[in-house]
Amino acid sequence: MTVAATATVIGIIIAVHLATPQHPGHPKLSSPTPAEVGVSAPAGQSARPRTSTGTPSGKPPAATTPTPAPPVARAVPEFRLFPEAVSANAVANGSAVSSPAGWSAHSDDGTVKVTRAIRLTGPFTHSTGVSLTRAGGAGSWAFSLASLRGARRFFVVGRTYRMQVWVRDGLASGQRVGVLLANGNYRHRPTDTTAYSAWRDRAWHLVTRTFVCTSRASADTAFYLALPAAGSFAFQLTDARVHEVSAPEPARITGPPVRRITFAGRSGASPDTSTWSYETGGGGWGNDEIQTYTARPQNVQTDGAGRLRIVARREQYQGTDRITRGYTSARLNTKGKVSVQPGSYVEAAITAPTGAGLWPAFWMLGTDIDSAGWPACGELDVFEGQGAAPATAHAAVHMSGLSAPDRDHGYGWDEADGTTRLDSRSHRYGVYFDDRTVRFYVDGKPTLSVWASDARASGRAWPFGKPLYLVLNVAVVKSSAASQTSFPKTMTVGPISVWAGGIPF
Repeated sequence: MTVAATATVIGIIIAVHLATPQHPGHPKLSSPTPAEVGVSAPAGQSARPRTSTGTPSGKPPAATTPTPAPPVARAVPEFRLFPEAVSANAVANGSAVSSPAGWSAHSDDGTVKVTRAIRLTGPFTHSTGVSLTRAGGAGSWAFSLASLRGARRFFVVGRTYRMQVWVRDGLASGQRVGVLLANGNYRHRPTDTTAYSAWRDRAWHLVTRTFVCTSRASADTAFYLALPAAGSFAFQLTDARVHEVSAPEPARITGPPVRRITFAGRSGASPDTSTWSYETGGGGWGNDEIQTYTARPQNVQTDGAGRLRIVARREQYQGTDRITRGYTSARLNTKGKVSVQPGSYVEAAITAPTGAGLWPAFWMLGTDIDSAGWPACGELDVFEGQGAAPATAHAAVHMSGLSAPDRDHGYGWDEADGTTRLDSRSHRYGVYFDDRTVRFYVDGKPTLSVWASDARASGRAWPFGKPLYLVLNVAVVKSSAASQTSFPKTMTVGPISVWAGGIPF
């Protein structure tokens, strides 16, 4: 559950349909946070604080009665560290070997010049590439396209691919560029996966993502580079590639879950304290939250049918920290009580509330958070809702940089998608994780996939070969329209199931 992402990160999908952008070619309607683009958050600004005061907490929950951990998952098939290419490059002229044919650029303000670059030196094959420059502009979108060979036939739903390009920022501007697959109207996308990066140096950097094809491509699907919407820029690119790869994926298993966390009890009862601990307080939680978390039955209770109800209310309330807020809600975790082992698939059935200002979430944190800190411990956002987008389910991955364990480098939020209202019925949100891959699912359909090889190649650590614990909460964040949302609002969570060794479908 990310910080400035009230509106986190390398993000996800509830259905295969992307909302049409306001401007053709403009890939994102809101300004990204550092976590979204893989850029370090500013010093001292942790995107995921552990306490209501926004500082890391070394204190375990009050109750820490241990319960048996699930059995260690059996190993999945062995793969190389980096995905192995098994097909030719689909980009027709990725290095502009003899000319920039097949490359184009577009902007709603200011001309983007496309020229051939020569005498390039770096960790790539060719000495040629493409220069993309603009003297200035004050628009809302800019992008470049490189033609693909036979995109309609090349991409097959369910197969795994990798897209990459070497990029150099000639101005060392720190402006981000993004790599994805789309046509000039940001449609006809075989995947919602994106890779954004930014640098304040003039060195060559590899921008890369591995992805699973989730939709058919069209003849006009292209290698799409999102460029800075405003201002001047001067980028050089070479070795643009898209190819099919062999990469780790979860094993398919049969049989019942090894653990099932239920919410048994009469209606109005508190959840089992041998499994769940409360996090309480109204200090903002580093996310500009405006509610106080409580342990009151008015905010958290079982429903008498095996489900948990977390209820956000509009009311003046002063918590034990003596902070008065205008909203109350609840946040629970299984830290020190129940953990999920790597090589497992965990899933919960959730009916989420919608409305401006609401931020419901089901997420996981590394059990070593007290020693490693956040984000080095790792975080998986299995489900996050943004109340102002009632048909969108987000997922995200948070991890640290290899050289900066206190800086958030994530994947996920800006790949979100959806067509089904989150509050219309229960949806199954799940994630599989191990030391090589993380894959999210909605109602059994794969959405965001992230591989350790991509993370390490881009300077990220990979903390998901370790156990994680569970977190459930509904936050209320500052929003000019939040006062128009009717309360109370309830997130209903059904049993949480854990399978060892792979995915059960």
